[in-house]
Amino acid sequence: MEGEAPVPAAPPKAASSTREAPGATASARDASAATASARDATPARPPGFWRVARRVLHAAYEDQCDASAAQIAFFMMFAIFPFLLFLISLLAYLPVPHLLERLMGLFGRVLPEQALDLVRGNVERLLALESGGLLSFGLVVAMWAASNALGAVIQGLNRVHRVRESRPLWKVRLIAVLLAAGVSLFALVATMLLVFGAAIGHWGAARIGVGHQFALVWRLVRWPVIVLFLVVAMANLYYFAPDVKQRWRWISPGSVFAVVGWIAASLGFSYFVRHFGSYNVTYGSLGTVIILLSWLYLSAFFILVGGEINAVLDRVRHESKTHAGAGP
Repeated sequence: MEGEAPVPAAPPKAASSTREAPGATASARDASAATASARDATPARPPGFWRVARRVLHAAYEDQCDASAAQIAFFMMFAIFPFLLFLISLLAYLPVPHLLERLMGLFGRVLPEQALDLVRGNVERLLALESGGLLSFGLVVAMWAASNALGAVIQGLNRVHRVRESRPLWKVRLIAVLLAAGVSLFALVATMLLVFGAAIGHWGAARIGVGHQFALVWRLVRWPVIVLFLVVAMANLYYFAPDVKQRWRWISPGSVFAVVGWIAASLGFSYFVRHFGSYNVTYGSLGTVIILLSWLYLSAFFILVGGEINAVLDRVRHESKTHAGAGP
């Protein structure tokens, strides 16, 4: 309109004081990149106990440890009687009265009563043959049957480690025979410690000249020593049986779990059968065989779960090293 003064133009806005300079932006970007690089280079935190336990349970289900345990228990059923025959025939050369009763009393601490009666009856019938070649026959049959059982253990542990068997058949059979001999040797030493533990303690006390205190201590210490023998035997089994390269360990977490868990499960199963089980009612005359086969299945299952623990821990260590080496 006429007569109105023109509106003056607004002055240009000053540059925002919060705008970052190009140099400052580059510095922040470099600092962020350095922080991310340091975070990536940091070793992965090892998983906790419960996470590893869940992985072990999941892996045992995926690797079908229950089915492998049933296969192993089947072959162990054929191996247990020849092995006991060989063991008792060997120990019969020692001047020990009532040796069979003492051995059966020791086995009765972990075996259910019905299964123990079955084992005792078969061994007594075999010993009644009074054959001169009983020891040689027992050794040959025991090694053949035990190698079959160890062959099934090798297959189960390969499945646990998720590897295919690449060794030739003759080598696998030779490993099975050697493992059977090694396990038999450890079992023989453990049995001798059980049977002659007190005599060894008194003999050692007389030789050292420390009196009966050493014998008393030895009577208590021999049980941990026997458990240690079993743990070392199990660690050797886990090292030599599967077709994988592993670090040598005298004692492994899996071997400790397998032995301790097997002892606890055997005692629990024996208590259950003695007080709550009714296998003879359900299966009739086969009830005793079913009880023994169930105990062998429990034993084989704990062997495989112990191997599964070692395999999972090896994978966890490999994953931690891989994560640590992935950084720039």
